Amino acid sequence: MRRQLVLHEDGFSLEFHVINDFVRSDDGALLADVIRDGYVLQEKIILPPHLVPKAGSFSASAIVPSQSNQPLILIGHPDLPVQYASVIARPEMGKSKVEKHDKAIKVSTAGMDLLFSAPLFSPSVRTDQSLSSAFREIGEVLCACKMQDAAIARTWLFMENILRDYDLLNKARKIFFEEQHYSVAHFFPASTSIQGHVVGSRLLSIEFCAFSGEALSLSQQPSPLQHEPTMYGKMFSRAVAVRFPKNALLFISGTASINKTGETLHVGDFERQMAFILEVVSTILRQVNGTFSDVAQAIIYLKRSKDFAPCLRLVDRAGFPCAKTMFQIDTPVCRDDLLCEMEVTALLA
Repeated sequence: MRRQLVLHEDGFSLEFHVINDFVRSDDGALLADVIRDGYVLQEKIILPPHLVPKAGSFSASAIVPSQSNQPLILIGHPDLPVQYASVIARPEMGKSKVEKHDKAIKVSTAGMDLLFSAPLFSPSVRTDQSLSSAFREIGEVLCACKMQDAAIARTWLFMENILRDYDLLNKARKIFFEEQHYSVAHFFPASTSIQGHVVGSRLLSIEFCAFSGEALSLSQQPSPLQHEPTMYGKMFSRAVAVRFPKNALLFISGTASINKTGETLHVGDFERQMAFILEVVSTILRQVNGTFSDVAQAIIYLKRSKDFAPCLRLVDRAGFPCAKTMFQIDTPVCRDDLLCEMEVTALLA
């Protein structure tokens, strides 16, 4: 594959792949070189509607299920090609162990345990308990993989109808973290909560990753331009850093045009909202001596298709790596007056 950053540690490596070609769709190249001796910890695939029946042909899990988590498959805009992102673990013989579970893959090496989940789905019927059941499954996966004491670093929450159900989501998330004995002293994971056109039409689809062990550490990374979401009742962090012996991963949450008091900035003005988001992400990266060149994967969510062309211009002008970015268009954000959102995973040496 191409356009990848690699985290090299003693015992294993993590590769961050993105294929995003706006000129043509390389369905043959999507899986080239992905599997080999590796394990597909996470796979996100955005397909135009006419290719949804062929979704399996774009997934590593369809080729080597014993080495892959199930993919999260999203229905994208009909005018965009297939977009693909994955995280691949390559264990070093004799130095690390990989365990494939039904709903997660765990990588273990000296002093470090890493866990990436497959997509977890809520029941399709909307009830008071539907969203909570998906969160409870996070705890069940951690328990099954003997990672109960692990810190959840990142969650991805895709909703069928976020404007209708965002309050229910926040209630279910709060209950889950209260049951997990999280407190203000313990940071919450980075997170994206967004509307997602997931194949299969689910109320809520969750992915997460968690880490434990004395050889690594996790910490909340503040955003200088925004307060923590807990200040206005949302249980997630602006960013979370996972520090390994040689490298660090920085998970930046879904970031929108919101000021320090939680109010929407630049209502109705897409370009100013997007410019503010780029400034927020750049500022977070600078706090850890990073730049846009350290971005391993990103997703930009746009509420309106007409903003796609100006978005590409703004991203390019800012020097943000479009080649490492997937785009979801016609995607509502958690507030009706937010026109865009961006999430980032960065690799820091």
